[in-house]
Amino acid sequence: MTDSSPYPSAAGVESAIKAAATAATKDDPSLTVAERIRFEYFRRFLSRVFSDGVDSEWVLKGGTGLLARIPSTRSTLDIDLYRNGFTLDQALVELRRLADLDLGDHFRFSYVAHRPSVVGDQQPYVDGYRVSFDTYIGAQHKGRVNIDLATGAGLTAPVTTVEPASRLHLPRLASHPYRLYPVVDQVADKLCATMELHDDRPSSREKDLVDLAVIAVTQTVDGTALAHAVEVESRRRRLHPLTHFEVPRTWGRAYAAMARPVPYLANYATIAAATELTGEFIEPALTGMSISKSWTPDALSWN
Repeated sequence: MTDSSPYPSAAGVESAIKAAATAATKDDPSLTVAERIRFEYFRRFLSRVFSDGVDSEWVLKGGTGLLARIPSTRSTLDIDLYRNGFTLDQALVELRRLADLDLGDHFRFSYVAHRPSVVGDQQPYVDGYRVSFDTYIGAQHKGRVNIDLATGAGLTAPVTTVEPASRLHLPRLASHPYRLYPVVDQVADKLCATMELHDDRPSSREKDLVDLAVIAVTQTVDGTALAHAVEVESRRRRLHPLTHFEVPRTWGRAYAAMARPVPYLANYATIAAATELTGEFIEPALTGMSISKSWTPDALSWN
């Protein structure tokens, strides 16, 4: 029988997390022990954010959201959270309240500061704060969690509620499922960020191509929903209608470095291979050819 009783001490929690991370990395070395420990710290924070269950109005975006959907994809250093229908300051107040909850896991998240998000390769129409919390296990400081908090983006499809795919086996720690940004909106967001200019300069976010390629080889995607999401996102960004997919000519080196440890991208290690794959995935949604079809990752085609 699995023991689900809380750990009696902070030292016990820390030891259990390290042991679980070590075991998981032995089975799947695509993420290091340190990365898995960091993601468990993220999970401690996010279990507070999503502790309202079905009543939660928070949505997880970005790389952490992708890791929750797909194990063994690229690592990430931050958490992207979205809350609709509230001002940014209201969302910040609620985030601080949730971060302060006690789940009986010996973790504590202490608010440090916030500042406006940096404009550039980010979405210029999205209100955002960069929020920092210090992480403690018992009295020991374990680093800082940085949150990119946004309120301006919209959703075009239903939110998905999941247990994170990259979670460690720690049944004695209280946890809550995540609410994930719809995959079609994530694709549309990354597509448009890749294609648009930022102060007349191309995007430098090669990680977006990593994410798009991983989605293409792992996710079943509704073609009608994707076409709609791309239309909404490109209109929101005031882009000319998109008809094809391409990446900036300067891309390549950073993509290769980020793709190398991702097992799903073993056949797409180069910028050329990833761009071709992503074009086959996305371009039918730009021309309307994906409508009433579904992208099948096993076949890498629209059917």
